[in-house]
Amino acid sequence: MYKGGRPNKEIKRTKEKRVLFTEDEFEQLNKMFKDSIYHSVNEMIRDILLKKEYKVVTLDNELREERNIIIGECRRVGNNFNQLIKNFNQKKLDYFTDKDIHFLKINIEQIKMLFGKIEENIKR
Repeated sequence: MYKGGRPNKEIKRTKEKRVLFTEDEFEQLNKMFKDSIYHSVNEMIRDILLKKEYKVVTLDNELREERNIIIGECRRVGNNFNQLIKNFNQKKLDYFTDKDIHFLKINIEQIKMLFGKIEENIKR
């Protein structure tokens, strides 16, 4: 953990591998880099090879809006659920009224729907 003072020395990369590409492969690599969030092709290639991950920036505004809507819904449902549980705890209920059970069922259904939307969104 860095707590001020002189920063830790960066580990120098001294080893290299040379890779040759066809024209199509090179274009594909450059397209991947252009669509990614990486600052260098080397960084991207290291992530793909060593971490088996590849970070992409989406320019699909419809998808971005849908994700923002889902996040907003999650916050709203989470707040409602927290308020409901807080209310139960404040009353120190040993039992639930029909009204309490109704609100709890509604919240659980909303949570199930949100998880379905999140799963669907992740599969894209």
